[in-house]
Amino acid sequence: MNDNSRKPNGDNESAPKNGNAQTPPDPLNDVVSPVQGGSVFEMQTGLFNLGRNRALDSGTTEPRSEDTLALTDHARAMAKQTYRDKYDPAQNVHDAMHETEYRRDLAQRDEAEKAEQHATANLRDAELKLARTPKAGPKPQAHPLLVAAFIVAIMLSVAPTLHDSIFLTIGDDLLNWFGSSLSAAFVGVMLTLAILSGRRTKWTWIGVVAGVTLGVGLGAVRLAAANGASESMVALGLTIMEIAAVLLLEWLASGLRTNETEWLPRHSAETEAIAARDASQSDLERWQARVKELSESITSKIAFVADRHNRNIHLPELEAVAIKAVLDGYNAGIAENVGRIRGVSRRAI
Repeated sequence: MNDNSRKPNGDNESAPKNGNAQTPPDPLNDVVSPVQGGSVFEMQTGLFNLGRNRALDSGTTEPRSEDTLALTDHARAMAKQTYRDKYDPAQNVHDAMHETEYRRDLAQRDEAEKAEQHATANLRDAELKLARTPKAGPKPQAHPLLVAAFIVAIMLSVAPTLHDSIFLTIGDDLLNWFGSSLSAAFVGVMLTLAILSGRRTKWTWIGVVAGVTLGVGLGAVRLAAANGASESMVALGLTIMEIAAVLLLEWLASGLRTNETEWLPRHSAETEAIAARDASQSDLERWQARVKELSESITSKIAFVADRHNRNIHLPELEAVAIKAVLDGYNAGIAENVGRIRGVSRRAI
């Protein structure tokens, strides 16, 4: 015996794939056609598979009247379910509503396509404007290393003064230098950032005056604690260095303010051009999505009318087609049963 004869009807393809031999095959397997060829074609394919499955499941080798009667009745019922009246908006209220929706979608798609064309033109203009807009680049600011150099320079001039005056009472010299250096660092950071960050046009000199006043004040402290001409000269030199650092820092800040004044209009123009380009892009995408939505709706309505046209066949003719399809499938299943008995293997498809 061949392997096919070890299973019911010898049909390996209709046997369950989960390995449970006790579960009978589903008689509706392959009844619904996976190929989209219209309702009539799906009806024919489904009925053919239904008739074939019935013959394979029963294992009959010749037509049985009860099978053909049941399949014929089922085919007539399927034909009645498949049949549709002719699409006629003038006679059918639902068809008239469908026609109204179709024409409305057509009109809206025409408007949406015109709006899409305008949005495309607006986007092109916005992109050209953005391309012609001078690039502002990053905001002008002092280099971090230069800022750190100013802070260190001010700290080096202030720390000795604090060490010899304010923190002199601390007995530990290492702790004295630590406190004076930390305080000098705070003073340097405060003065440097205050001058570089000042943006008031009428009060930019405040930072210079404050820095110079701070230097003069620290110079007075140094002179008060100086012993001899040499220490007085050192005190005077540190004071001049602090004032020079403040003036140089103000010169750097004034250049930054000038560059920033020139940068702000370019940055505003570039930001405005980018925002206009993004808005035009979003508008175009919205209209494109709308056109796609309306096109899909129109396509579905056209497919509905085409399906109604294909299914508007005289019912006796449609029943004859359905009965022939189901009986052809039934006879094909009987032929396969006879072939298995005769030992003929089914050709691989």
